[in-house]
Parts: sequence; C-alpha cells; structure tokens
Amino acid sequence: MHLHFNSSILDYIHLIPPTWSITITTMKLCSILFSLLDIDNTNRLEEYQIRALLMYLANNINKNQISTIIYKLDLDQSGAMELEEFFLLISLLVANKDKKEKEFMHAHSKTVFELLDGDSSGTISVEEFQCLGFLFNLDNRDIHNIFEDFDISGDDALDYSEFRMFTIACINKQKAMKKKRFKTLMQRRFNFLAKQRQPILKYINKTINRCVPGLAVYGEDDTIPRVTLPMDMKFPCQQANNDDDDETFSDLFESIYISPTSDNDDRSTKSQSFTRSYY
Repeated sequence: MHLHFNSSILDYIHLIPPTWSITITTMKLCSILFSLLDIDNTNRLEEYQIRALLMYLANNINKNQISTIIYKLDLDQSGAMELEEFFLLISLLVANKDKKEKEFMHAHSKTVFELLDGDSSGTISVEEFQCLGFLFNLDNRDIHNIFEDFDISGDDALDYSEFRMFTIACINKQKAMKKKRFKTLMQRRFNFLAKQRQPILKYINKTINRCVPGLAVYGEDDTIPRVTLPMDMKFPCQQANNDDDDETFSDLFESIYISPTSDNDDRSTKSQSFTRSYY
C-alpha cells in the first residue's frame, strides 16, 4: 500500500536517479531532524521517538507496521536507531511517498534483500517478504505472484539471484507502463488537436472556394496543404467586373502549385478547369 503522508519535511526530500539515493544536502537536513528528535543527546533514537515520528509522518500506518519497521531497521540489534539507520528509514519513506519503491529496490537490491532476510539465512520466505511488503507497495497477493514467477528453485524462498531478477523485471515493467502511458497521452493529444483542426480547415476551404469553387486546399486527413497559393494573392469579395482584374487573378491562380499525391491528377484538373472557367 502507499502510505498517506502528512505535509511535513518529507515534502522537500526526494531520491535522485540513477542511484535513487538522498543527496548530501538531504543528509544534512536529516541530521538536523535526527538531532531535534534526540532530546537526550545520546546520538540514537529510542523506540518511542521513532514511533512518534512515524505516527506524525504517515496517518494510515498501524502499530504493528511501526513495530516491524523499528525491529527491521535496527540492523545492529542495539535496541535503538543510529543516524545511518535513520538515513535508511527516511529513504524508504521517501521512496514510498514518491512511488519509486521498485526503483529503490533495484538500485539497492542487496540492502533491501538483507533487510527482508530477517533470519540471515540467505533466502527470503513469503512471511519475511510480507512483513515489509507494505513499504514497497506490495500486498500479499502480489508477493505470492512474485514467488510463483521467480522461485526458480521451487523451495518456496527467494535467494539473492532470484530476488535480483524480480527487481529487474519490476524496472522493465515500469518502463513498459511508462511507454504505454506516453503513447496513450500522445494519442489523446492527437485526437484533441484533430478535433480542433476540423473547423479551421473548413473555414480555410470555404474562404478559398469563394474565389475557386470546388478547390479543396485541405482534406480531412491532410497534414500539409494540397495546393500552395502565391504569397501576394488577394481574394476579392465579389467577382470583379473589370477585365484587367480578371486577367490578373487568372495569372495568380495559374501559379498555384499542386502537391503530388495519389489523386493529384483529379485535383489538378479540377483546379485548372475552375481557374479557367471562373476568371
């Protein structure tokens, strides 16, 4: 699940690709936060301090999940959290906040594997994965599917190589989903622009047809004009009565260039016939 974070200092912290780690500046910021929480000046945070911090940051985290995080992140089993462990906690929370859990797992697969391997057996069981699955937005169903797909040895556990393959597959899936979302977005944009384009093309064709009846400058599927009009052409509002004006506009329309297309012969013949008959 995605934790629901309150507006806090985490809003200003993000993981930086491609390592998906916090920066030096962020580390300094986290050190300040660590010092503010360390009211006893012992350079370590007790369980009640971490519990209060997590309850303040995330409003949908339960007591069991908080206890699991505190136990799992106490890497040296000292009963308290040092600054290095605090950096890891902040990184995990930020990855969940920014929905970059899979990228973090891939970039720090060894650290995450050791974090999940509670008994240090060199493998991860389903139960061990489920303990911290909520931090990586994985529910029990997702975890069972992972073991079905990547437990190659069939021992109901994932060793590091199998876990590494899972993280790589996550990244590939993320890329495929991102590419699909981009393609969908571009298709929606194209459809929107095509819908906005139709009345404009109709207005252009209507304006041209006042001078050259039947000449279509744009078709429904055209991306470029079918014909190119001279830059100095002026469109009369009414048919000129002066013979000299007729000859002038006739000369201009004869300079129209017809773009080569599959059916350009019909359009060429039509445009030339209209030019000769109308002017």
